[in-house]
Amino acid sequence: MIVTITPNPAMDEGYTTREFRPGRWFHASDVNRSPGGRGINVSIILKQLGYDSVAMGFLAGHTGSYIRDDLLARGISTNFVNIKGENRTNTFIRDESSGIETALTDVGPKVYQDAQKRFFWNLERVLPRATAVQMGGSLPPGVPQDFFKEAIDMAKRKNIPIYIDSFGPPLDFAIEALPTVVKIDHRFMNTIRNISLSALDHLVDISKKIFDEGVDWIVTSYFNRSNLFCTTKGFFLAEIKTDRLFTFRSANDALIAGMIVAREERMGIEDTVRFAMSCVRRTIECPEKGLPSREAVESSIGSVALYKI
Repeated sequence: MIVTITPNPAMDEGYTTREFRPGRWFHASDVNRSPGGRGINVSIILKQLGYDSVAMGFLAGHTGSYIRDDLLARGISTNFVNIKGENRTNTFIRDESSGIETALTDVGPKVYQDAQKRFFWNLERVLPRATAVQMGGSLPPGVPQDFFKEAIDMAKRKNIPIYIDSFGPPLDFAIEALPTVVKIDHRFMNTIRNISLSALDHLVDISKKIFDEGVDWIVTSYFNRSNLFCTTKGFFLAEIKTDRLFTFRSANDALIAGMIVAREERMGIEDTVRFAMSCVRRTIECPEKGLPSREAVESSIGSVALYKI
């Protein structure tokens, strides 16, 4: 069983319109709503790849009820802590003419210490059955910056592989706990480590530093359609090409889900990279959240360009 942790779940609302401009009135040509947040997105994509997971975090209000009901309807197990307030709503507006997407995110409800204690008590009970733990995204108000670090420490005591995709101080604390796989967010590179995103040498340097600290895999974005993978067998730059692009919204989540599946199936390093990047391609091509099918992913693995550097 795979555990996904989303401290700050959301309802994602996506609107498509033509020639979006601020200050004008628009009719959406397409509207899509779905549960959101890093871990929840990973759970959705894992299900599409044929893997079960249990989604954990904090749910509040009518939005929280919607998130739980939608996940259960998809066949995804949940183990959330109920809190007061209302979960956030993330709004995405896609300009159909240019393909540019604008996002507006909410902060989320405050999570008090008693709810945090219940969450970690639940996590302790779930971990003995877990084969992997994934966590990420933002932290809601009231949750300390070392929240992910505490969850990683708990999973490491049971020798469970851990995947994290976050940013800022929560990711800095998480790296101290040495998870198995770290996906480094652009905001982390810019504001915490002061690393240029356009310089491949800089990405190699920061990845190697984290690898030397004891993290097995470090993945960093290199422009929109490429990722740099730092592995036990060196560095790989992987690139995807596509003429169809709907959104990069869940691209990181697809990559992490692909890496989890690859490890569950004991794929080699290069096969893992290709499979994960093929998941990314099929996700950014898909108008709905996630990807169309595992068959679609497997059919495009050969199109992933892979370079050893």
